[in-house]
Amino acid sequence: MKRRLFTAIASPLAAMALVLLPTAAQAERVHYGPNRAMIGSGIVTLGISYGASVIVGAQSDHPGDKSLFIPVAGPWMDLTTRGGCDAEPCGHETANKVLLVADGIVQAIGALDIVAGLFTPETVTTAKAPAAEPNVARMTWHVGPTVTSSAYGLAAVGTF
Repeated sequence: MKRRLFTAIASPLAAMALVLLPTAAQAERVHYGPNRAMIGSGIVTLGISYGASVIVGAQSDHPGDKSLFIPVAGPWMDLTTRGGCDAEPCGHETANKVLLVADGIVQAIGALDIVAGLFTPETVTTAKAPAAEPNVARMTWHVGPTVTSSAYGLAAVGTF
């Protein structure tokens, strides 16, 4: 009984494994141009963090926040205009400084990602399809449950 059950289950799985094997040869091709994925992620990273800086710079009354309109250097310039904390507790000034540092770091990462994308070649993996043979039937297969007098399992039927 166990041997028949194993045969009923293993045979269709082996047939599916043969059919699911890739038929196309993989070839890696290096595109000698800017890496579009790196440039795109850098634009998104820089754009989101710079957009937040512009909104804060436009709505803030602090005179140093006007430098937030300058990308990458603006948060660092604003940080230098922030004075010390004379009163205890400092209120929101410590949080503002932490956010300026975080914004400056994220903008710098985005800018570096764009620059690195300009100098890093893009790698594209393509699949070469084999030449089609004339009068070759298309491979099809179907898997379904099967019941015999002594076992249950899966059956595979197809044209190969």
